[in-house]
Amino acid sequence: MKNILILITLVAVSFSALANDVCDKASKEFFQAVEVYKKEGGTAFMKRVLKNGPLENDTRSLSQAQSLGQIEQFFGPIETASVLSAKELGNKSCYIIGILEYKNGPAFAVANYYSGSKGVGATSMFFQTEPEQILPKQFLVQ
Repeated sequence: MKNILILITLVAVSFSALANDVCDKASKEFFQAVEVYKKEGGTAFMKRVLKNGPLENDTRSLSQAQSLGQIEQFFGPIETASVLSAKELGNKSCYIIGILEYKNGPAFAVANYYSGSKGVGATSMFFQTEPEQILPKQFLVQ
C-alpha cells in the first residue's frame, strides 16, 4: 500500500512538473514574440505567437495584428511587456495574461498556449486596453 501511495505521489508530481514546464515555455515564447514585435512590428509578433501552433499561418488569426496597429496609434510604440499570470490548464496547455506596455499606456494580452508535436504555440490570443475586460477582479480590487 505504501508503494502505491509513493507511486501516485510521483505521478502527480511529474504531471505538475510537466504542466509548470508548459507555462515556463509559454512565457518564454511570449517574451520572444514581444522582442520580435519591438523589432519587426505587429504582424511579425502574431506570426511568432502562432508559431508551432495549429493556427500558424492562419490569415484570420494573423489579422489580430490590426488590433495592435490600432493600439499603437493611440499609445505609441511598445516598450516593455510582462506576464501577469500563467495558469496551467492541464498538462499541455497554459493560459497567459500579459501586459504590453506602450509609450503612452498599457494593453492586455490573453493567450492560450499549447504544447503540441511542433513545440509550444498559441491556439488563441486577443488584446484589450481596458483591464476590467480581461483581468479577474482579484487583480483589480483587493
